[in-house]
Amino acid sequence: MGLIRAQWVLDDERGPVADGVVRVEQGRIVQVVTGTAPIRRLVNALGEKPLDLGAGVLCPGLVNAHAHLELTALEGRLSGEGPFAAWVGQLLRERAGCKDSDLAGGVQRGAQELLAGGTTAVGEITSLAISPTWAGRSPMAVRLYHECLDAGDDSRTQGALEGVREQVAATALPPAISPHAPFSVSAGLFAGLGALAKAGALPITIHWAESREEQEYLLHGEGPLAEHLGPAPRRPGLDLIDEAGLLGPRTSLVHGNYPMAGEPERLAAAGASLVHCPGTHRFFGRDEFPLDRYRRAGVNLALGTDSLASNTALDMRQEMALLRQAQPGLNPADVWSMATRGGARALDLAGEVGGLTPGARADLVLFQVDSAEPEAILDELTAACPPVTALTLAGRLQEGLPRATSASDR
Repeated sequence: MGLIRAQWVLDDERGPVADGVVRVEQGRIVQVVTGTAPIRRLVNALGEKPLDLGAGVLCPGLVNAHAHLELTALEGRLSGEGPFAAWVGQLLRERAGCKDSDLAGGVQRGAQELLAGGTTAVGEITSLAISPTWAGRSPMAVRLYHECLDAGDDSRTQGALEGVREQVAATALPPAISPHAPFSVSAGLFAGLGALAKAGALPITIHWAESREEQEYLLHGEGPLAEHLGPAPRRPGLDLIDEAGLLGPRTSLVHGNYPMAGEPERLAAAGASLVHCPGTHRFFGRDEFPLDRYRRAGVNLALGTDSLASNTALDMRQEMALLRQAQPGLNPADVWSMATRGGARALDLAGEVGGLTPGARADLVLFQVDSAEPEAILDELTAACPPVTALTLAGRLQEGLPRATSASDR
């Protein structure tokens, strides 16, 4: 696909601009041209008519910085009420009762739900070695993180480490790892994963500061989690992550609902990202997310859906809308950035996805909007879950969505 035209194009620097063309070669964006006269000159120079997608705003695909597609089959089975430890136990029981074929089908269904909402890049956590098959074939941009934990049991540490090494070696995609969380990864496993990440310069994602129960266990060895885990480190989780060499610019920490004093500043100084999941936050009825603390510290912020075991949809449009409802003072442009460029950086895919920039994948989404003013369009994109009317992956128009036809210059 060479030239793709739309009524509006969301320019990375200027916001929505009327009448734009994205030039694509070999699945990559070459340039973005706006305005009738510049577009006519480009068309004449190339001797090629654009594929005109018509009404709507052409945007980079949304970036879901944290997902568990392997849990899609558990949709609607769990409750967020009660202790977090109880939800974890329920999750493990429900997952154990699923057939591998059901879990694999859930991965496919979850991926289709992402695409239907305009998400074209995802950070997927694999703990069951089921989603790697899908990820290796998917036309989406997938950052596949191999999860590892030993629940603080030293007898499981070496096996867990060997297991993640085997998974990384067997996957065709660039390797990345996910030490599950400070409460479920022993000091020995953290050290081994830190060495593995350093040797391969691997992207990392870690669940962190998700619940008060996590903090209660890590710092004091008390609470519901203590009933299921070994002796507590009695130290902050961020210290454990940092000392293992796992806190840096290729690291994303997920949730971060209960940071301690000074921790947002430590994330910013390390160049790490923080992924907020508004749908899951609502599911568990968490306290107000401390967004302003991360923003003041200068932390790169991203959004994710988490899984259907703790959310009602795998839809980044909904995540943006929920964030705006919870944080009504936020600028729509900042929310959009969290769902695109912020997510790309969190996945260590900056410049590859999340923007209409030369060299990026031509993963484009046409959203139907009613607004006719640039500021109103950005407000609608982040608050109203506008329909997706066309979508390309690496420049290829996807089946199952309304198709556009070639049109002469407007």
